[in-house]
Amino acid sequence: MCSPCMMCRLANRMKECAFICCAIPGGFTAMRVKLRTMGGIQGSICQDCLITHFCCICAACQMSRELDAMGL
Repeated sequence: MCSPCMMCRLANRMKECAFICCAIPGGFTAMRVKLRTMGGIQGSICQDCLITHFCCICAACQMSRELDAMGL
């Protein structure tokens, strides 16, 4: 599995620019915050920052599952 490809696919599913994860520092964290807001998921920006920084692949998989559950 190609993690940059998966992140671009997540961005497209969330109606964001596909390069937000790669080109903008903190872009993936911002996507995670947006997903939490869309889904009404509890958490904090600090948690999102730590998770996307230290376990990016796990965060991407979790976000994909959440989008599936939301029907997006």
